[in-house]
Amino acid sequence: MKEKVSVTDTGIQSSGLPKDYMEAVAEYIWNGFDAAASVIDIYFESNEIDTIHSLSITDNGSGIDYDLLKETFGHFNDSIKKASFQKTSSFIKGNKGRGRFSFSAFSGKAVWHTVYKEDKTGSMMEYDITISRNAKDFYDPDGKKTTVKKATGTTVTFYDLFEVSGFSFESDEFKSFLIREFGWFLMLNREKEYQIRINGVALDYQAAIAESDTGVLSRKDAEGNEHFFRITFVRWSERIGDKFFFYFLNSGQSEVFKDLTSFNNNAIGFYHSVYVESRYFDAFHPRDAEQTENMFERTRQHNVFREVMNHLHELVRLRQKAFVKGEAAVKLLDIYEKNGVLPDTGNRRELKKFLKGIFATEPRLFQGLNKEQQRVYLGMIDILLQNGKKEDLLALVNQETEA
Repeated sequence: MKEKVSVTDTGIQSSGLPKDYMEAVAEYIWNGFDAAASVIDIYFESNEIDTIHSLSITDNGSGIDYDLLKETFGHFNDSIKKASFQKTSSFIKGNKGRGRFSFSAFSGKAVWHTVYKEDKTGSMMEYDITISRNAKDFYDPDGKKTTVKKATGTTVTFYDLFEVSGFSFESDEFKSFLIREFGWFLMLNREKEYQIRINGVALDYQAAIAESDTGVLSRKDAEGNEHFFRITFVRWSERIGDKFFFYFLNSGQSEVFKDLTSFNNNAIGFYHSVYVESRYFDAFHPRDAEQTENMFERTRQHNVFREVMNHLHELVRLRQKAFVKGEAAVKLLDIYEKNGVLPDTGNRRELKKFLKGIFATEPRLFQGLNKEQQRVYLGMIDILLQNGKKEDLLALVNQETEA
C-alpha cells in the first residue's frame, strides 16, 4: 500500500535535488556507506548501441528496517540518521533525507530491495520499496517476509533511464568525479578495504594521489607512558569532496573525530588530507571542550594531544611551503608565460627567480589578478628590480607576511 511522504511532490522537486546524474549516484553511494557498508557495487548492462535499460547500486550495509520506514522514507528534509549524527564523524553524509529522491535526475522509477536483521526476532527480513519520478511524495513498500539465505544489504535499481548511456558510467569523467567525491573517504577506510566497484572493477582512487608519506611520531605523557601515532599525509591532484582535515582514528581503524587544517582558505591547489592513527584515541573525548585541570584525561587539552597537533600543523605548513615553492610556483610562471604578461626587458631570468621566491613566501599576493592586472603588477616589480630596489621589495613582502 502506498504511503505518503510529509511533503508534496512539488516541494521535493524544488528542494535542491541533484540535477546531474553523477551527483545523484553519489547520493546513493553515500547512503550505502551511511548504512555501514564497506563495498558499493554499481552495475549495468549496455547493448550494441550503448543503451542501458536499468542501473543498480548495491551495498553490503545493514539494510532498511521496515518498522522505521515512517521515520526514513516518510520524512523529508529530516532523517533518522540525524538523531545519531556525530558532528565530528565523516561517516554520516545523508542526514537530510533527500538523497533517496535523487534518481529523478536520470530515472523514472527507483526500486529498493533490502535485507535487514529484525531486532525483535533476530530474523533476516526482506522487502521492496518503490518510488516513481512523477509521484515522489508517495513510497510503496510491499510486505516484509522472512529470508534465511541472504546477508544484509540494499540494492536500489533505477528504471526508465533518460539522458544516460553505458558510456555515462564508464567514462573517465564519471570515474574522476567519484574519485574527487570519495577518494579521501576510501583512503580514510583503506585498512578496512572499502571499495566502490563499477561492473566489478574497483575505483582506483590512488590515481588521484599526487604525493603521500607515512611516518611515526612518539610522545610521552605526564606519567611517562609512550604513545605512538602513525601519520599519513596525502596531497591530492584535484580538489576533493571534503574540506581539508586531520582525521583521527583509533586502534580499530575507526574515525574518532576530525579537525580542520589551517589551509582551507587558500586558492593555490594545495589539496590535502592527514590521517592520524593511534591506540591513544581509544579513550579520547574530542567533544570535551572544558579546560580541565586533570592532565591525565585524554581531551583536546591533554599535553600529548596538544604536542601532536603542533606537530601536525607544522607538518602541513612545511608541506604547503614545499608545494608552493616547487610545483605551484612553476605552474604560476607557466600561466604568466602563456598569458604573455612577463616583461620582455632582458631581465626575465632574475624576475622569474624573484617571483618564485616571494610566491613561496606569500602566495596570496598573486591571487585574484586578471590578465591586465598581472601585466601591470609584474611590470612594476621588474622596474623596481632593475632600479636596485630588491631589498625594499623583500621588506614589503616580509611586512605583509608578519601582518
